[in-house]
Amino acid sequence: MNYTSKIVRPDDPHDGPLPGLDRIDFGEPGYEAETTLIGDLIAAIRRHALALALWILLCTAAGVAYVVMAQPEFVAAAQIALEPRVRLPPGADAAAAASATAPTLDSAQAESQVQIIRSARNLRYVFDTLGLDKDPAYTAKGPGLIRRTIDGITALLPFLSTPPPSPEEEAMRAREIAFQNFSDRVQVKRLGQSYVLEVSFRGLTPQDAARLTNAIAAAYIRDQVLVRAASDQRGTEFLQGRIALIQAQKKAADEAVATGVITDFQFPDSDARIVGAALRPLAAAYPQTKLILLLGALFGLVSGIGCIAVLHSFDRTVRSLAQIRRTLGTDGIVVPRFKGGRLTETTALDRPDSEFALALRQLRTVLFAAGGESRSLSVGLVSCHKDEGCSMLSANLACLLSTSSDRVVLVDADLRDPELTRRFAPRATTGLESLVLSPGIGADLPEIALSATFGFVPAVAAGQAANPNAFLGARGMRAALARVNGKRDLILDLPPLDASSDAQAIGHMLTGIVLVASLNRTKLDQLSDAIRALRSANCRVLGIVLNDPVPSPKARRRVSASA
Repeated sequence: MNYTSKIVRPDDPHDGPLPGLDRIDFGEPGYEAETTLIGDLIAAIRRHALALALWILLCTAAGVAYVVMAQPEFVAAAQIALEPRVRLPPGADAAAAASATAPTLDSAQAESQVQIIRSARNLRYVFDTLGLDKDPAYTAKGPGLIRRTIDGITALLPFLSTPPPSPEEEAMRAREIAFQNFSDRVQVKRLGQSYVLEVSFRGLTPQDAARLTNAIAAAYIRDQVLVRAASDQRGTEFLQGRIALIQAQKKAADEAVATGVITDFQFPDSDARIVGAALRPLAAAYPQTKLILLLGALFGLVSGIGCIAVLHSFDRTVRSLAQIRRTLGTDGIVVPRFKGGRLTETTALDRPDSEFALALRQLRTVLFAAGGESRSLSVGLVSCHKDEGCSMLSANLACLLSTSSDRVVLVDADLRDPELTRRFAPRATTGLESLVLSPGIGADLPEIALSATFGFVPAVAAGQAANPNAFLGARGMRAALARVNGKRDLILDLPPLDASSDAQAIGHMLTGIVLVASLNRTKLDQLSDAIRALRSANCRVLGIVLNDPVPSPKARRRVSASA
């Protein structure tokens, strides 16, 4: 995984292209180069993987709860074959019957029979015969919460209230609701392009499913018989034997409707026959456990990713270097978190094989190239806020530079929070504060030699607090920087931009400014404002170091409070 970075934005009006920095590859183990919006979304999903997994489990658990609490339903099916009979006029002889051909069916007629089976006339006969208006499975339930709320509101507003229905109207309404609940459970379909119709019913018990399915099929056969009987009765020579046969068929159909059992009785006067009676189902058809669990998990996944995508679209926190490059048009380097123990000011030297040290060596290479042909460089490191790891990066970077240059001076320029002074010079007798408050301009930087190639400039004297009026842009400070520039390398740990404008005051005198941002904490808008503020003061912004520091307890509390 390679980061293709250059520290300076080529088309920036303040910063021209630096020599040798047209293309630098930085291998940053543990950091993927997400170069697209999809890559950023994938990274956001990874960050919220635990919450997403819990949401999917919650949706799946809701599906399990529904399956456990839902009323199981059973489906039984019967098949009816459409077979139009030969219709002979009354008194026709056997020869005429033998030579007659059965009428043919077309698709439109088959679809018509589907609607006849589902017709209110056919279903109403079954409903009335079996007395389903008294069956609690189909009777109307009590009013729901919404209906009760509406009724309560209308009771409080007389102009909206209506007179209560009479007992007869209430009974009729309950009967119609029961019939509607019954008919909604009936399904009739044609099997492919054949002339076989499948009648199915969804019941609350296996017995009801099979019984009512057979009753609906038998009611359709009964209707076919009655239609044939009415046609024959209109003939001029109606035979008494035909009346008895039709009555027997009607009686058999009535018994099948009432009992829900279809016998082997033949119905020669019907244009359809039942080829498969409904059997009692062995297992519930609803709820479909596997499908519901799958849909629950799928809903959790899709809705969870959608939520993450919406949150990500409003999230302005810095998550990757590619995000900075795409949004701000500025490149930089990622410094991963040190995972080998406690991070110190000399970790880059003590642990040269760590990823942290590798990233700082790459930053050192970039800074040397940024210096161009000059003999030395002066670089200020500044962050938007406190606790973004700026001081620790400055100290480690200065230690690395001291091994590859004649002399490096680390300047603690953060007068209000002199962290490096407390670490490198806890007994300092003077500091940078005395220089900036001095009325003269001939004093040099109060440097303390820590080694032959490494010097340190404390911010304040030991045990003292900086004067709040101390300003790095004072004439004495500018004169001292002018005298030391070009003679030795300078690394300045500048105060955060939200606490002081000192970085803008002296940034134009340096080779450049490196902006330090904290991964998963600094906002893109803050970085954009910082770059704009520095460039407005004619400071050369070399780029951004995306740092991943271990947050201090105070920083953790601030992040929790802001969240």
